[in-house]
Amino acid sequence: MSQRSPLSSLTIRGLITWLSYSVTGLLAVSLSAPHERVSPLYLPAGLALAFLMGWGPGMLLPIGLGAAAVILFSALPDLHTAPWQSILSMALIGGAGASMQAWVAWRLTQSPDRRPLTLERPFDIGRFLLLAGPVACLVNATISIGARTALGLMPTAVAPQAFLGWWTGDTLGVLVGAPMMLTLVGQPAALWRARRQPVGIPLLIATVLLALGVREVQVWAQERETAVFEQDVLATTNAVNLRLNGYRDALAALSGVFQASEQVTRDEFAKAARYWIGSLKGIQAAGWDERLYAPDLPLFEAQQQREGLTSYKVFDTHKRLPPTGNELAVVRYIEPRAGNEAALGYNALSTDATREAYEQARREDRVMATRGFRLMQERGQQTGIVIYQPVFKGSPFTPQTRVQANTGAVFLALRMDDAINAMLQGHPAYLEACMQDVSAPGHPLLGGTAACRDDKWRQLSAHRTQIPIEFAGRQWQLTMWSAGPVPVVGRGMTSWLLAIGGVSLAAALGALLLVMTGHTSRIEAAMEEARAQRSAAELANQAKSDFLSRMSHELRTPLNAVLGFAQVMSLDQREPLPPTQRQRVEQIQQAGWHLLDMIDDVLDISRIDMGTLKLQAQSLRIRDELSLALKLLQEDADKNGVTLSIQPDIPPEWGVMADAARLRQILAHLLSNGIKFNQRDGKVSITVAQGRAEDNSARLLITVHDTGMGMNEQQLSQLFQPFNRLGREQGPTSGTGIGLVISRHLALLMGGQLDVHSAEGQGSTFTLSLPAVTMQPKEVSATRVRAHKTTTGGTPEPRHVLYVEDNLANSEVIRSALAARPWITVTVAPTTEEGLAVLHNRLRGSKPDLILLDVHLPDASGQELLKLIKANPDTVDIPVIMISADAMPEQIDAALSAGAACYLTKPVQLSELLRQVDELMPD
Repeated sequence: MSQRSPLSSLTIRGLITWLSYSVTGLLAVSLSAPHERVSPLYLPAGLALAFLMGWGPGMLLPIGLGAAAVILFSALPDLHTAPWQSILSMALIGGAGASMQAWVAWRLTQSPDRRPLTLERPFDIGRFLLLAGPVACLVNATISIGARTALGLMPTAVAPQAFLGWWTGDTLGVLVGAPMMLTLVGQPAALWRARRQPVGIPLLIATVLLALGVREVQVWAQERETAVFEQDVLATTNAVNLRLNGYRDALAALSGVFQASEQVTRDEFAKAARYWIGSLKGIQAAGWDERLYAPDLPLFEAQQQREGLTSYKVFDTHKRLPPTGNELAVVRYIEPRAGNEAALGYNALSTDATREAYEQARREDRVMATRGFRLMQERGQQTGIVIYQPVFKGSPFTPQTRVQANTGAVFLALRMDDAINAMLQGHPAYLEACMQDVSAPGHPLLGGTAACRDDKWRQLSAHRTQIPIEFAGRQWQLTMWSAGPVPVVGRGMTSWLLAIGGVSLAAALGALLLVMTGHTSRIEAAMEEARAQRSAAELANQAKSDFLSRMSHELRTPLNAVLGFAQVMSLDQREPLPPTQRQRVEQIQQAGWHLLDMIDDVLDISRIDMGTLKLQAQSLRIRDELSLALKLLQEDADKNGVTLSIQPDIPPEWGVMADAARLRQILAHLLSNGIKFNQRDGKVSITVAQGRAEDNSARLLITVHDTGMGMNEQQLSQLFQPFNRLGREQGPTSGTGIGLVISRHLALLMGGQLDVHSAEGQGSTFTLSLPAVTMQPKEVSATRVRAHKTTTGGTPEPRHVLYVEDNLANSEVIRSALAARPWITVTVAPTTEEGLAVLHNRLRGSKPDLILLDVHLPDASGQELLKLIKANPDTVDIPVIMISADAMPEQIDAALSAGAACYLTKPVQLSELLRQVDELMPD
């Protein structure tokens, strides 16, 4: 009697299918962007197809149950906003859609003779990926998005975008997940089992790395969203406080009218109030409460009737009852009268809300606001408040004398929804706000945007903050939250592009490995190539993951070795390279420096976008800066047959206030573009003129004009769009399309502007405007003659250089570069401990004349070693050059502040290194 494998049981297989779909589905949904339920990489779609192909149609029910479970778990946060019946219906329909999609993909990819799918030939693999991916994945997207729209769980306006995201996520999941899972459950089992290591494992690693990469990108995007949200909240809070201060100013102005005149007429009050009502939106009414006593009422009412208010009567409360108290505070004037007639004659002392605020205002002689209540003239459902400013006869200074001298109070009545919407006018559309009175029991809602009219505003959202506001004796709380996506440039696109690119690479890798492994038994040589390509792809995937996490440092380190040895080969005069080899080495250098520029540009635009780019403005002599820029670009101009020229008569006292490095970066971008996009025998010229900004401040206008191909109006409109190369992507000129974007941002950060004028076929003119300064004349001093020792016969004295560096390649680059100075001996110490030993142990050699120091060392920081060197009287005079791949401005500033002579970033310009060595350690 044969013994069946436990995995051959339909129940066990169904449980495995359901559990695998549910777990991977929840993990995939966790990769979705905030406020979304659509994953950029929905792996369960591929797993479902693989289970169906390997274990048969009996897996359709577990697939559907798994999909329904994922939808239910994902919808748990929405249970308080959507009916559970709708969510349950959505889960059931989604489960049916997932099962139907897997069944359609299975039937489309089956061979006509119903043989198991082996995926050995390129045609079969391509057909499988096309039909099972983009074609079959239309099924679930259509069913699920259609159901959500029909059930009212998704706005119709976002349905097309959601459909595209759903379809893309399922497609990417099938392209990666199906081949990977087939190595475990595919038939024939022997064939697919042999593919587990060469196919399944690489795809699994690629999927995990891709998922981690997508998640990391989304965390970064979430941080950007939070920064934008906090900026918008700050701006909105400032607008609210400004409007509330305006209300105080209005009350102060109106009270001044009554303090200046003992008898303010109705027309005079109307004129005084009209300005503030027109200037400050959200005011329902401005008025005057006159203090009376009960015996004066008949005469007071008769006077108001004589003034034209024939039906004027004093009353208590909203029920318009006859007044019962001896003291009254009666609404005599109110503007605008239209819509506020119901409040005329109202006794403010007859209702708790207005009486408490009025009495506290006159006791304490300050502006007081009531708690929220229904205004007398309210016809809708809005909550209102009244703000009182008391008016006194004379200048009483105690609570008792203030009560006696009180003649009344000016007031503003606010309908809070209208007032808050007026305060928030122009605020970002995604931002909602509600105002609560936290000084009242139960923290009642005063008003806010439309979202405050139900309890949904109290629910959690991705971005939410509460701002305390103290106003007119009340403690308010402004709650703001994001009711929709925070407007961030490229929101969500980065993770989708990363997912699409990574999955495409992984799918291509999987297809290649499938082809290779299908011919294992027949072509051994092909297998070796497959292993090599698989290894290269794995290394590429790992390198990509490292690139995302430590792009700057990890790329600069190997580039230092490449460019360093290339420079050493070019500078070697003892064994000069043949012309052909020299040309190739120059091409290596050009490519390496170009790659470094691309890395720096990407880092710069990221820092600019996050607002973390730091500048150090200083006065710079523009003539010197332009001369330096021309010198740096002269070689490129000569190679391209372009003539560089500069205005010869630039006054030496003309200067600009700018960051030196960033100004050179802008000039390099402008000159480089003028050279690259020019014609043979073309020209690039620089002129400088004085000008004025709109605020009449002095400016220097630096104009770069070229005789190149120019741009049309459409290209000009797209010139400062990131990564847009204006249709010249296929041309011979390299570039990333972000140099000018960075240049404009840098110009703005330095208080300037970058403008362009161009015509197609007539060249382009870029004008850089920067704040102008007047430079002091250069001091002419006698040339210092530095005494130095020479050995007999004029041979330079031997010198000792200590290089503290743990990277062998980097140390060999520097050792080879300094070989051009045969009188220099180089000692390399891989740790700070060994470096200190060389410095203080004379048995190990003479004291160094110069120290080259890396920042990141295995046992301690190079910054710490630098401080030790400068703190020791025996070594304080030894010049130190910092050499590091860490190019962060704060790292450079710290090193220079600690006493470093200069800071060179990797890859090192060896010519600059030799220049610094010669200057710090003369012959």
